[in-house]
Amino acid sequence: MNKEEFDFILQEGEGYLIEFKESIDKSLSKEITAFANASGGRIFVGINDNNDPIGVSITNKVKSRVQDIAQNIQPAAEIKLTTFNNILIIEVKEGKNKPYQTSEGFFIRMGANSQKMQRDQIVEFLQYEGKIKFDELLHKDFNFEKDYSPARLNQFLRLAGITKNLEDVAILENLGVVKNGRMKNAGMLFFSSNIQLLCEQSIITCAVFDGIERIKILNRKDFISDIISNIDEALHFVKQAIKVEYVMTGEARRKEIYEFPLEALREAIVNAVAHRDYFFDGAHTTVDVFDDRIEICNPGGLPTGLNKENFGEKAVRRNQLIASLLQRVNFVENMGTGINKIKALLKENGNYEPVFKFDSFYTITFKRINGGINGGINGGINGGIKSSEDFLLKTIIEYPGKRTNELAEIIETPERTVEKWIKKLKDENKIAFKGSKKTGGYFVKV
Repeated sequence: MNKEEFDFILQEGEGYLIEFKESIDKSLSKEITAFANASGGRIFVGINDNNDPIGVSITNKVKSRVQDIAQNIQPAAEIKLTTFNNILIIEVKEGKNKPYQTSEGFFIRMGANSQKMQRDQIVEFLQYEGKIKFDELLHKDFNFEKDYSPARLNQFLRLAGITKNLEDVAILENLGVVKNGRMKNAGMLFFSSNIQLLCEQSIITCAVFDGIERIKILNRKDFISDIISNIDEALHFVKQAIKVEYVMTGEARRKEIYEFPLEALREAIVNAVAHRDYFFDGAHTTVDVFDDRIEICNPGGLPTGLNKENFGEKAVRRNQLIASLLQRVNFVENMGTGINKIKALLKENGNYEPVFKFDSFYTITFKRINGGINGGINGGINGGIKSSEDFLLKTIIEYPGKRTNELAEIIETPERTVEKWIKKLKDENKIAFKGSKKTGGYFVKV
């Protein structure tokens, strides 16, 4: 390990594969056990809670103590000790004889934490989830020259607040998505430019239906980019398909009140992507908008270890590495708080409780209240997606003389979309551009 890699790890912070400890104490056996029961990982001893390297005294006696701790785990955990300056690095191998236990019990890595489990629970989890994990598998067809997108990595690092001070492959190795020069499935989902050919089942399909049945489709879009972009695009699709009320506050921007809290919808989409069964091919994650509801559905149902009784109270992740990467960019919380967060947001907004359905699929349903807030954009019982131009027309009435880019900024809609709405309003002879090309803007015809 060199200084650049060490600095990157400090920036990266604790996660599914990384743990920092100030010193060697009795909790070390818990951390080693948790990594051995999961996908392995590294423990850096001599780093405090602020991610500051304070160092420890590294002697043969200290190393022997660590080896003894690993040997006393049942069965013995396989570790490797290395050092960087005065930091002791304990590399824990993924166990071949799971489950492992300490005198305090059974632990497994869950995000950036080590969670205690009962033996029956961990045996069941490992038995049904298996040692073959989709996100940990090497993708057999991934070609770095053809499929890898450096721009996606740069985007990820920006969102995670990490400075790029290493070569791309070294960064990907530290993120846990590259092994022996080959990309894992998790890395493929995050860092390829197009997932359609590499993992067709990871596409997110969004649709707006006319009425309350899956009969007539008003609008549909398949999102085939990387996992982060797909989540953002799916949320934007839904945002354009639900109603919104604008409240004048006296400020330059109006307050937007959507019929559903956007953060609740986003949480549900992230949850669907993070926890779907990627071995379940032939089915996409779907976001369907009806006149009376929104349904977000992913294949795979509840992961083993969760049931209807403990749903929302217990954290079990089907795709630990995927969830860990989403946590890095603040898309998910540390420990399974998403469901309760959705419920709280809906309650605060005056919406109905979400409805959950579990079978071979997992579905969350957001019930609309009389088609949503009156006078909004897109969706709902009245008008469907045809109300977009009317909404823009109202905006031009309130903000006369604004240019296309200014209108797009006011209503927070892509400029290309606003251009289409403007064209339709001009064709209908409802608006006109007045003034010079540089200083003019759009006005409503009277």
